[in-house]
Amino acid sequence: MDNRLRLSAQIKSLETIRYTPAGLPVLHMWLSHESWQAELGERYLAKMEIEAKALGEMALNWQYQVGDCVEISGFLAQKGLRHTRSVLHIQSIHENKG
Repeated sequence: MDNRLRLSAQIKSLETIRYTPAGLPVLHMWLSHESWQAELGERYLAKMEIEAKALGEMALNWQYQVGDCVEISGFLAQKGLRHTRSVLHIQSIHENKG
């Protein structure tokens, strides 16, 4: 099975870096996306917000700000044992200049 997500998005909010009990740095954020898609032969405005997080060195070396447009790839996973909402785990990111 594959679980890969690629998304163009704008950074809506960023939290401060926190650390897991094991000492791993984590940066939580919210991303927003808006695009026109084709569905059943019609144009459809797809809008969404998704929670995302960066871990480890990516979190420590974060260079993006609220309002930046980025291209992200990663995977979706349950937020936690008691929270079944999906969170995007960012594996790669770069600025979207287009």
